[in-house]
Amino acid sequence: MGRVVRLTEQELTGLLKDIIGMISGKDKVSNSVNIDSKSNTQTNTSVDSSNVTSSNNVVGSGWKSCKSWKSKGGLSKWGDKIKVNKGLNQFKITYTGPQSGLNIAHAANGGDTIHQLYNVLICEINPFLSQGKMMPKIENIKTEGGKNGTDSTISITVPIEKSEDTYQIDRRGGWGHDPGSSKMDSKCKEVNRKGGKCFGPIKNILQAPFGKITEYFIAHTI
Repeated sequence: MGRVVRLTEQELTGLLKDIIGMISGKDKVSNSVNIDSKSNTQTNTSVDSSNVTSSNNVVGSGWKSCKSWKSKGGLSKWGDKIKVNKGLNQFKITYTGPQSGLNIAHAANGGDTIHQLYNVLICEINPFLSQGKMMPKIENIKTEGGKNGTDSTISITVPIEKSEDTYQIDRRGGWGHDPGSSKMDSKCKEVNRKGGKCFGPIKNILQAPFGKITEYFIAHTI
């Protein structure tokens, strides 16, 4: 005959609290700081897992240039040349190295290295923005280019402010030529037609020792 175990009301209440605690603990996401010593990448944000957007909606996730960037090792591979700093107030990416000859993030394995940093910007900033509650201020994007000995340098700084929506950045540009704004303008109109919000295109020109880069940026909700 089996043994019957009787619990007091106090013991039963404690047991139920323990069970509820174990279940609710699985859904908690803590505040964290991650530093990649190889790439000098730092992120300090609190992430609510319920706000993270599906990777299918992240602009750049399907780009051949971003797939090339990842397949070649990303920041783990190029951390000696490319630095990324992510924060709630701004996103900054810098490059120091040869202006051409390296295929870092190009859809067709091209060697326009200095211009490929704009692809890397998209590959890195949009997964960060997909956490939500952040809006990139594309009208205030700051680009700088120069020389450091025999190396070329370029930096792209994107200011960020709080938002109730989830935004992404898209771009089209050229090194030594102006591709025009029509492609980005059409995408903005399509987002607005579907009920989303889109700002831009904003024209950004960088004149540096390595030449002229003309970019058109848009920011839109997803």
